[in-house]
Amino acid sequence: MKRFYAFKSHKKIFGEIALCKLVEGFFILLGAKFLVEFISSPSEKVLAITFGLFAGRFLVSALADKFFARLSAKIQFDFRKMIHGQIFKRETQSGELLTLLFDTLQALDDFFIKVAPQISSAVIFLPLFLICAAVVDFITAAILLVTFPIAPLLLWLIGKATAEKNARAWAQLQKLNGDFKEILSSITTLKIFGRIGAGAKKIRETSQQSSKSTLDVLKFAFISSFALELITTLSIALVAVTLGLRLIAGNVEFQAALFLLLLAPEFFLPIRRFGVAFHVIISAKSSLERLNKFLNVAEEKAGFTGKILMPPTISIKNLSFGYQKAQVFRDLNLEFKAGRITALTGESGAGKSTLLKLLAGILTPTAGEIFLNEFSSAKIEKNSLQSKISYVPQAPHLFEATLQENLTMFGEVDDAKLKNFLSELNLSLELKSRQKLSRGQLQRLGLIRALLKDAPIMLLDEPTAGLDEITEKKVLALIKKISMRKTIIISTHRVAVIEIADEILKL
Repeated sequence: MKRFYAFKSHKKIFGEIALCKLVEGFFILLGAKFLVEFISSPSEKVLAITFGLFAGRFLVSALADKFFARLSAKIQFDFRKMIHGQIFKRETQSGELLTLLFDTLQALDDFFIKVAPQISSAVIFLPLFLICAAVVDFITAAILLVTFPIAPLLLWLIGKATAEKNARAWAQLQKLNGDFKEILSSITTLKIFGRIGAGAKKIRETSQQSSKSTLDVLKFAFISSFALELITTLSIALVAVTLGLRLIAGNVEFQAALFLLLLAPEFFLPIRRFGVAFHVIISAKSSLERLNKFLNVAEEKAGFTGKILMPPTISIKNLSFGYQKAQVFRDLNLEFKAGRITALTGESGAGKSTLLKLLAGILTPTAGEIFLNEFSSAKIEKNSLQSKISYVPQAPHLFEATLQENLTMFGEVDDAKLKNFLSELNLSLELKSRQKLSRGQLQRLGLIRALLKDAPIMLLDEPTAGLDEITEKKVLALIKKISMRKTIIISTHRVAVIEIADEILKL
């Protein structure tokens, strides 16, 4: 299963950046127009407008850079969160982990700070300036259009040669991180046996190899920068010479020629800046590939984490389970249909609570399997499985915290939604207090936790035991209301619960 970071989750910031760059582009065009007007017929008013436009351009550019910095911080946070989530699920070499958490993510930060602004400028400015140039003078626009593709082609050719050297540099850096951590962790042993010098020598050799590989990458970066500067300078010169000759021949007006001459450097500026940060582009590309590879491998080793059609049908096939002195189930086969309420009934000790714990993943069957639709729960990654299930025991645990924190499980929730559930379940509580609760109140507290989690599977163990008739009706009415989009299994002895059930299974 292939997994890539979802940049769509930050589309609001992308929209803000695009708006800033569009405004900046118009400031550049208007600034050039008013500068030409000032040179043609100087006046204080035109000078003030020109100054204001150029100042506005730099302010908007600074604002866009701020958005890029915020985007970089958010993306790094998301990747660190994903990496931390996989640390204990797979064997990871220390060198690889250190490189991912520091150097690899730093390469992404460099990309968003140094390169991404130039990419956004190129995407927005180039077509905008080209259209404007075509309106003013078609020949100059044609020259810009013909000379522009040379730089990206050159970048592609250099990039192919640089990619291999960059991968080698990252491998050397990863080895250096691993060796350094290994030496630090065993420094006491090395000191006891007088091998400190050997350890230092190993680090020195690895460091020299890493430096050599990094220098090879930088050589290509300098070459690419020089090549881009040369090509863009020649392109601007071609535009300038052409305009000069046509101006002498009287084929173009002075104001139009001056405007296009001011516009040409701005047209090629984002491309020229690519050369300065070319090695950052290659490093960021390699970094993203390594991050996705790490997360893909972690996902494959952790088990199935893909999407399961929800709510699922739950099937139990040949399930057996027993405690030390008693066998509870042997070759049990059951099916709980999706979008329906199933009541589990039976004598006390028949195993209703045990079955719910098996379905919730709290207990592990000694034989047989539990399926969500066609997927075995044993092959679903544990965190993914737990996110799909809400389990409410007979006596939910009350933490040493306020009732609001107990209800929300220390997370954030809409107060109106929480108060609505309290009202529907006939539960009056002082949310900021730490008061003790009766069994009936605890049961409803557990139900609210499950409702706030909004998992597609709800497992309820005697949710109305001990409640009065009015409160029980309210609890059951709420369960019935949400049942169409959930698979609900209720262990019960109560007649009122059995009456609202769509299916009844007796153990």
